[in-house]
Amino acid sequence: MSMQFAIWGSNIAGGFLRSAVEQDKDASFAYNLRLAQLADYLGYEAILYPVRYIGAIGGGNSGSGQLDPLATAAAIAAATRRIRLISAVLPGFLPPVTLAKMGATIDHISSGRWHVNLVTGWFQEEQEMFGVPWIGHDERYRRSEEYIEVLKGLWQHETFTFDGHYYKIKEGRIRPFPYQRPYPVIFQGGNSQEARNMAARLSDWYFINGAPTSEIIEQIREVSEMAAQHGRTVRFAVNAFVIARESEQEAREDILERADHSAIRQFQERAKGAEGMWTRAATVSDFVANNEGFRTGLIGSYSQVADKIAELRSAGVQMLLLTFRFPLKELVEFHEYVMPKMHEARTASLSNAEGHRL
Repeated sequence: MSMQFAIWGSNIAGGFLRSAVEQDKDASFAYNLRLAQLADYLGYEAILYPVRYIGAIGGGNSGSGQLDPLATAAAIAAATRRIRLISAVLPGFLPPVTLAKMGATIDHISSGRWHVNLVTGWFQEEQEMFGVPWIGHDERYRRSEEYIEVLKGLWQHETFTFDGHYYKIKEGRIRPFPYQRPYPVIFQGGNSQEARNMAARLSDWYFINGAPTSEIIEQIREVSEMAAQHGRTVRFAVNAFVIARESEQEAREDILERADHSAIRQFQERAKGAEGMWTRAATVSDFVANNEGFRTGLIGSYSQVADKIAELRSAGVQMLLLTFRFPLKELVEFHEYVMPKMHEARTASLSNAEGHRL
């Protein structure tokens, strides 16, 4: 099984580290276009555009704002050739029929390269600020499940009727259908039991926060077993912040020593309603990078990072969602120095396996 590599889009200003170190914080469309075209040229599989209406991706504040992930993906689609574009969506802000129409349109613009990442939503302040009624954790997941059912129904059926608690559709029709059949791939995240249940029943990919391999294995096992009960399979992606350098000593930079404790406390306060997320995060290191990116362990020499990726692949991870301090520079370095070592390690492993069979 080969590993796929996706990257975070930079449509939200402020960077991905809660630390006073220098990092790229540009969220302009010009920057995002350069980043997407570079990743497309180098062969990265996908780019995820996160969603946020206030603040930065890590929970801090940014005066430069946030670009909408759907509009950004549509524009980037027309300027790239191969890379897949994943737009994060908050159900409370966008009705499913609206997303079904917009998503089908972007899917045609991209010739079948658009996907959706359904974000059930934990940021209470953000939703209440804009008049989105705040509902409890379990209820948010029930709404998300209905949301996915409506999307799939409108994208697959000539006419679709749905009588749910949150959404009601009477012989709804979406034309044109999406370019992809049966429908654009659906991603979701979340670590709670409700999130795992939803992934097993409805989603195609399950995003896992950064975590040690033992925790990742446990989540993959549980969701896979539940999915099998529904006659389904789910694929798994893991978040990781990458610091790959020539030596391990060089990779151990001063990011933690310069951690922004104020931003971390603000994020922890805002994320109190996120059941399941960050439940095992305990140290400053766990909160410095977005979505627990340091916990995955892709920090070290090029060989060490390649070996860790091989370990994750063996654990059942099929995609890594990568974050970098300086994406335009480090995407190239990862491609030139880490990926070849992964190939070398895999070739050696296959040769050893063949030798044992002989």
